[in-house]
Amino acid sequence: MSQLLCRTLLLAIVLACLPAARASAQTEPPRGFWVAIGGSSTTLQGACGEGCDTESPYFHSGTLLADIGHRVNSRTDAGVEVAWTPSTSAAGEDVRTTFIVGVAQFRPWASKGFSIKGGMGMAFVRNWVYDFSGGVSAPPFTSKALGLTYSAGWTFRHTQRVGVQIFGAQHVATLGDLKTSAQTYENVIANFWSVGAVIVIR
Repeated sequence: MSQLLCRTLLLAIVLACLPAARASAQTEPPRGFWVAIGGSSTTLQGACGEGCDTESPYFHSGTLLADIGHRVNSRTDAGVEVAWTPSTSAAGEDVRTTFIVGVAQFRPWASKGFSIKGGMGMAFVRNWVYDFSGGVSAPPFTSKALGLTYSAGWTFRHTQRVGVQIFGAQHVATLGDLKTSAQTYENVIANFWSVGAVIVIR
């Protein structure tokens, strides 16, 4: 199964890099459902409001992304995005964060590949939100949070059936207050900054 997936992704990349075969330029992408699959390089950091003596360190990882949606018109798409980021805390604990958000994508110019995207939904964080100072640690747990995302990108071959989009994005998980045996940390959030690419199939 994994070999088939790798071959399919490789074929999609090759097709996306080929020059357009049509003689006349198509100004409006085809309507209907679309799928985007890819990944990104991600930097993540925990932060909080009052009660935080030091900033949490930055961590570096990768993110797997999958979007599915429907074209509303020549400039607007609506859909659902799933983003999964595995990482490891400074204490060596596995960290797993999953975002499931509804998204809307807008192209200011219908004939260009530039687009902006924003969304809101849920984030599920396992084990990590903040590396506490003073040796204080929280037990492993899974926390539900409000998930937000916004991004900007450029799609090559945006009028064709298969294209490639490069993007920069930020995901934010707002976890609220977190209590430990020592104190309460207020307004704990996790920030995820990403740069990556997805294959877009329409």
